[in-house]
Amino acid sequence: MEARLRPWLALAISALAHVALALFLVGQASRVAGEGGSSASPGPAMMVRLVGAALPAPDKAPLPVAQPPAAVPMLPMQPVQAQAAAGTDGVAGAAERHYFGADAMTRQPEVAEGLVAGRLLVVPGITPQSVALQVWISDDGAVERVALDSPMSEKEEQLLLAAFASVRFQPGRIGRIAVRSHLALEVMLDYAVRL
Repeated sequence: MEARLRPWLALAISALAHVALALFLVGQASRVAGEGGSSASPGPAMMVRLVGAALPAPDKAPLPVAQPPAAVPMLPMQPVQAQAAAGTDGVAGAAERHYFGADAMTRQPEVAEGLVAGRLLVVPGITPQSVALQVWISDDGAVERVALDSPMSEKEEQLLLAAFASVRFQPGRIGRIAVRSHLALEVMLDYAVRL
C-alpha cells in the first residue's frame, strides 16, 4: 500500500507547489498595480475598417500617374552613321548599339597600337596636319567607325580612314567590364616619323 501512495503523494505535492507559485505571481502583480508601478495596462481599443483595394479613400485624391521620361534629342547622323543604320556598308544594326562616352567610363580607352606616342598617325602620301575626329571603339578594342570633324580633301580622308583601321585600343571599362566607347580625339598626321 505504501508503494501506491508514493505517486499520488508526488502528484499532490507538485500540484500544491504550482498553485502556490500562481498565487504568489498574482499577488505580486496586484501589489505592483496597487502601488502605481509600471505594469502594463490595457490601452484604448483600436477600431479597424477594411476598405476595398479598388476604391480610393473618399477624403484623398487619386495618386498621379507617373509620366514616361522625356525623349532624349537625337543628333543628326553623319554619313558614316547613316550608312551603318541603313545597312549599306555591311554593318546592319550598328546604329542601335550603345557606346559609352568618356564621362560614363571609369577607365578610358587607351591606344594599344597604330599611333606613335598615342597621338601621331603615319599615313604615307598625306600632308602633315592635325585633325579632330570621332572614334567608336568596340568592347575588344577594334575601331568600328571614324567620323572626321576637320575638313580634308576626299583623297586624304580616304587615306586617313584606311590607315586608322589598323589602330587598336585597350577598351574602355566601367569597373572591370570592357564596354563599347565613343571618343573625340585630335590626331597629328604625317607621312613619316621624324626624329
